[in-house]
Order: sequence, then structure tokens, then C-alpha cells
Amino acid sequence: MYQEIISMLFNGTLNGAYLSLIALGYSLVYGVGHIMNLAHGAYFMLTGYLLLWVYGFFPGQVLINIIIAVVVITIIGGLTYILLIKPVKDSAVGVVLITFALAFGIEQCVSIISGTTSATLSGYVVVEGTTDFLGYSMLNQYLFFIIISLIIVSLFALFINKSKLGKSIRAVSQDSEAATLMGINADRVLFYTVMISAFLAAIAATLYLPGAALTGPAMGWEYLTSSFAVVILGGMGSLVGSIVGAYIVGYITTFTNLFIPNGPAWAHIVPIIVILLVLIIRPQGLFGKKELK
Repeated sequence: MYQEIISMLFNGTLNGAYLSLIALGYSLVYGVGHIMNLAHGAYFMLTGYLLLWVYGFFPGQVLINIIIAVVVITIIGGLTYILLIKPVKDSAVGVVLITFALAFGIEQCVSIISGTTSATLSGYVVVEGTTDFLGYSMLNQYLFFIIISLIIVSLFALFINKSKLGKSIRAVSQDSEAATLMGINADRVLFYTVMISAFLAAIAATLYLPGAALTGPAMGWEYLTSSFAVVILGGMGSLVGSIVGAYIVGYITTFTNLFIPNGPAWAHIVPIIVILLVLIIRPQGLFGKKELK
């Protein structure tokens, strides 16, 4: 029983750690530009495969490979905005459709290059071994990831509240027109925001996937659905809500997986259930503002 409780706490925290990084970027883009980027999960998936591909060119150069993957994904995020999102950003449906097409296109390209079979990134494990606590064995890679995730979230909060760009992001998210009148280039801020969003997804992938596995090119949709559930629960555009929602969804998913009959199957639809319940009971989420009609 103790082992199951420790497992729930550890894995729930782990799920919350990677979801908070993914959902933070997704929520940031929505808060600034009211854009729903359906390619966000594809950034996470593609990071993992980039790590797999570049390992063949620079075997053993873990840090170099990670930097290459993160930089490439960040650039892809910027190009996504310039080439695809910006021309249709005034149309919510257009943005959804074009980013869905991008995500599907990335998935198909990865399928052509690497096939649909699973793969591992064990060569990127930063901290080897396990730590035993009351009979439960925890991967040191994941303990490291949880700590790094908390540090990144804290640094991100400082960035948003203290830096010039962070203050500009906050201003645009609160009132784009007023921010523009104050001399802030809202379009440029949105461009940077999309790049930051892709960067956070890439960082999450480089730290989380080495302890897990690449389950196939379609895995991006699962992470997109989970991050979407987190953002809906926390409140669209609320960064605090994204962090709180990430850990709530993380613990609920882990509890379902461990303690509910046929838990692993039910755990996959927990994000969908969260989305439906929140939209019915409290559409603005935990920290979102109710829209005026």
C-alpha cells in the first residue's frame, strides 16, 4: 500500500512537471494572441525524433545534440508563426485548420523517415540509476527532471514579471490595442511568444523522453490533448492556472492508472473527461475570467 501511494505521488508529480512545461507555452500563446496552436504536441514529438536522428551524427555528444534539437524546434516555432499563423491569425478557424495540417504533416514526415515503431532515447539519460524510497524505485532521471521543471517554471515567472519582453507579453495579453498604443509591437511579441512556447515544449521533451520512449509519430496528439485539458482546467490564458491544472491532471491520471479497474485504459481518456466536465460546469476554468456577453 505504501508503495502504491509513493508511486502515485511520484508519478503524479512527474506528470505535472512535464505537463506544466508543455501547457505553459500553449497557454502563453493563447493568452497573447488567442491562438490555438494544434501543432504544439508535434513540437514535443519532433524534439524526441530529432534527438534520435542527430545522435547518429554526434554519438555521445549529449549536450550538443540537445542544444541542436531545442534550437531547431524553437526556429520551427518561429517559422510556423511567420509562414502559417500570421497570414490567418485574424481567423480562429483558419489558425486551427492550418496548425492541424502542420501537425499532421510533421507526423507523416516522421513516419516516412523513422517508421511507426517505438524507439528509446536511453543515450540521453543525464542522471543514471534509481533511488529507492520505502521499497519504491524512482528513476534518477525523473527526479532530476522534476527539480529542473520547478526551476524552469520559477525562472519563467521571473522572466514574465521582471524582463522587458515579459512585461510586453503581459501587456499584450491583457489588452493588445492598449499595448500597441503604448508603443509595443504586438505582432513581434506574438512571434516571440510562439517561439518561447516551442522552446518550452522542446525542453520538456529533452528531459522527459529519455526516461520514457518514443511510442510513434502519433504520440504528439496525446500530449496535445493533455496540455489542452490542463489549459481548459486552469483557465485559457492563465499561466498560474496552467501550472496548477498540470499537477491536478497529473495526479488524477496517475490515481486512475493505479487504483481504478482497467486503469491504464481509463487514464488515456482522463484529459477528455476533464475537458468535458470543465466546459460544462465552469467554462472559464479555475483561474480564467468569465467572458462578458
